[in-house]
Amino acid sequence: MQQRFWLMILTVCWLGGFFWLIQQPSPTAIANSGYRQFIPIIVKPSIFTETFTGEPSQPLSWNPAHWDVTVHSRDVNTWYQLEAMAADHGSDCSPAPATHTISRYEDAVYQCRNHIMTAIKASGYGMIYLTPNHLVDFSSGTATIRFDVSTLRTSLRDWIDLWISPYNEHLQLPLDIVVDVSGPPRNAVQVRMDFSGNFFDVIIYRNFQPTVIDGVAIPYDRFLDPSATRRDTFELQISRTSIKFGMPAYNFYWVDARIADLGWDQGVVQFGHHSYNPLKDCTSPCRPGTWHWDNVTISPTRPFTMIKADRRYTDRANPTVTLSAPVPANAYLRFVGIGPNLQVRFNSGAWQPARLQTQDSRYFKDEHFRNFWMPIPAGTTQIEFRGDRWWGADWHVRDVSVWSLP
Repeated sequence: MQQRFWLMILTVCWLGGFFWLIQQPSPTAIANSGYRQFIPIIVKPSIFTETFTGEPSQPLSWNPAHWDVTVHSRDVNTWYQLEAMAADHGSDCSPAPATHTISRYEDAVYQCRNHIMTAIKASGYGMIYLTPNHLVDFSSGTATIRFDVSTLRTSLRDWIDLWISPYNEHLQLPLDIVVDVSGPPRNAVQVRMDFSGNFFDVIIYRNFQPTVIDGVAIPYDRFLDPSATRRDTFELQISRTSIKFGMPAYNFYWVDARIADLGWDQGVVQFGHHSYNPLKDCTSPCRPGTWHWDNVTISPTRPFTMIKADRRYTDRANPTVTLSAPVPANAYLRFVGIGPNLQVRFNSGAWQPARLQTQDSRYFKDEHFRNFWMPIPAGTTQIEFRGDRWWGADWHVRDVSVWSLP
């Protein structure tokens, strides 16, 4: 009897609420009458997910419209073709230990078996950076970046890292050592595989000054068998005042620390692969590395527009690129280049100096590429470059794109 009573009460309340709701004025009527009421809006946080789905019959060059792919090799004799190496997966995408030979820049990032690989050999210095068109957003608290990657490291001079840096301060080719390019961003967080073993440290940059948070010096070899075919999950949890990085499936974290407020709360996410003469200083057989990547998740995120150029590089013989779409408002031209007096012009307009991104001038050397970041007029579809020779070669520009943050 008591259950029936409460059931009747709930039914009356539900019906009363329903009839009240359908009698409310429409949004148009509200707007026209000046009537105001509180209408709750539930906004789901944006989540970026990339599964790299695709099973080509042979290794397939991977450079989609929504990721920036930058491949860099320092030595002049490698500007147009990389040093040849045996990269993982056979010519039919058969799994490791099968390999195939690569030497083209376009083949340094490739797809097989529903994931992608980065592979590069550089006797000087080489880097690959993969950057999605979504910022990580920790303005409301902690954000999470997860990614799966292989764990077989074939040389201590071949390693991976992860950079988070403010949109207007990021560098296309960030680097924390002096051997190449132009140093780290002004402000950033870097998660870096240690040079001495398979564990990770965190470096926080504030006005170019690094603060190193040493990770627990326990390599992942202690709790897993390194593998080229299995991809394990790594996770970064970041807020303005905390950093945590490790492998959640093993309940292991190298860094779990409170930090001084970063002073910023959204950042460009860059997944890096470095090659620094990987055959040098080997105490056992070693080789250039292939890293296998899968299942990237960033949550929450803020998307931005990314427009690609139709050429990987420009030089004196090929000075012009055409963009895949007209430039939107509030956009920036982004590229790396070498040579004095680099200039640009848009849609055959007036020449103007190319503008450097803010960088630490202590790292500037004639033989190092630098990062450029400058406003570009809306509607631009074509960009032309010119410059002067430096002591080692002629000017050269790489990996041109346009970014716009709504």
